[in-house]
Amino acid sequence: MQKPKLIHYNDARHYSIYRYEPPMSLHQWRQPVDEILGTDVDTLVYGLGSGETFLHGTQAGLKWGEDVEKHNMSMMWWTATENLNLALEAGIDPLAVAVERAHEKGRRILGSLRMTEPTSPDDDNPYMLGRLKREHPEVMIGGNHPDYPRAAGCADYTHESVRSERLSVIEEVCGRYGMDGLEFDPYVGVFFNPTEAREKTPVLTEFVREVRRLLDRVGAARGQSLCLAVRVRSTEEANLALGMDVRGWLNEGLLDIVALWTESFLFDQEMPIGWLVEAASGSQTPVYPMLGRTPYDDRHHLPTIEMYRAAAANYSAMGTDGLYLLDLPWPHTEREYQIFREMSDPDIHLRKKKHYFPAQREPNAEPHSPERNLPMDLEEGAPVQVPFLVGDDLDAARDDGELKAARLGVRILRTCPEDLYMFRFNDAVIGPAEITHIYGGVVSYTAHRSGLPERIDTHYWFDFDLPIELVREGQNELEVVLEQRHAPLGKDRELQQVELIVEYREPHVPVGGQM
Repeated sequence: MQKPKLIHYNDARHYSIYRYEPPMSLHQWRQPVDEILGTDVDTLVYGLGSGETFLHGTQAGLKWGEDVEKHNMSMMWWTATENLNLALEAGIDPLAVAVERAHEKGRRILGSLRMTEPTSPDDDNPYMLGRLKREHPEVMIGGNHPDYPRAAGCADYTHESVRSERLSVIEEVCGRYGMDGLEFDPYVGVFFNPTEAREKTPVLTEFVREVRRLLDRVGAARGQSLCLAVRVRSTEEANLALGMDVRGWLNEGLLDIVALWTESFLFDQEMPIGWLVEAASGSQTPVYPMLGRTPYDDRHHLPTIEMYRAAAANYSAMGTDGLYLLDLPWPHTEREYQIFREMSDPDIHLRKKKHYFPAQREPNAEPHSPERNLPMDLEEGAPVQVPFLVGDDLDAARDDGELKAARLGVRILRTCPEDLYMFRFNDAVIGPAEITHIYGGVVSYTAHRSGLPERIDTHYWFDFDLPIELVREGQNELEVVLEQRHAPLGKDRELQQVELIVEYREPHVPVGGQM
């Protein structure tokens, strides 16, 4: 299989069927493919629905909105039902349209199937509840699982009927509809009772083998090699805790693409993925990290192109094969098309401005998530260290005279001018800082959904112009010491954010009539 240059995910709901007024035209149904034309996205991952109900004329499961008598929930779900029903009545099957259009335009298209969906007959949401759990609720895991609060409504893969139903859906979309393969999306990632998941790892491994055999059989019938892509958690322990033996799947050669993913909404430039790159190297399976949707920042509710460049540089330095883009704002604007263009090849942004920052620790993070240093409490006289990665080849840029500047930003909450700090960067004392007092700011909705406060309290930014020779490729470290605390201010000081801006010498951008 040829390695993708750039992967893009369209869930076909939020970026299509939810958003158009009924009835949708053929032109509108083609948009998930047409909107990536002119970019280097060569692999489109197309959402099949909720995982239990589907956005096509399925015979293997229930169509979205099928058997829903009272549409008394979200307006967008009624809209999706109307759009799907009217399209099918007009002889337009949305999935067939997407597959045909992708092939016409020379794009690979994979069906993304949610393997777990936490809905239950006891819920008030009939749109995402499939036939199997409606007719046989006993296949659900049930019970109370504090670490995995959505486990109860998920189907238990111990049941042969659960695995068979999934295989029938896969055979339909890849056989009957002609998709180029499948993306295995764990979604909430609960396949078994969480207390039994590790011991049932062989059950899930055998299921992945069955999927591989099915894809090979369907592909052979049409003279094509079908792709099996899998979304996996960013730490090996998180996968094993769910019964996902990713290393074993790779060693058996079951996978064609591995995508790094977490449930977090936060933009993450340095997931600890060395274990996966190493595990995938033996089978030469390409690895594609997903980056998240939003930074935890009141100044930027969306990642900037400089943040994307920094993330791409870091993951390229870690040995990944490209990026998997998802959750880009829709409809796409010039911003999104710049991201599509620049993320397709690391050489495009090799010496362009980048914005590095370590991710925040989330209070409600799923079990076995990557450890995060920030935020950190600052105690008088006690040094704290924040390591972070810089993926740029800085030495080569310095040698060529193209590295222009490096600026460090440090955000400290609930401090005041009477507090005294000492800052070290890569063991060198730095300063003085340009200090800015900020009254406070509100973060994005999606950042708040990650469990972090919706408001960043009153704080100070400490900004430093760093000597460019201090910054290095790979691990860098900031050390902060609260040397003297102003006692009358009783609030705890908090090191909340660290960022590094790397700038290069670039040609002047003309203004007005300049040539």
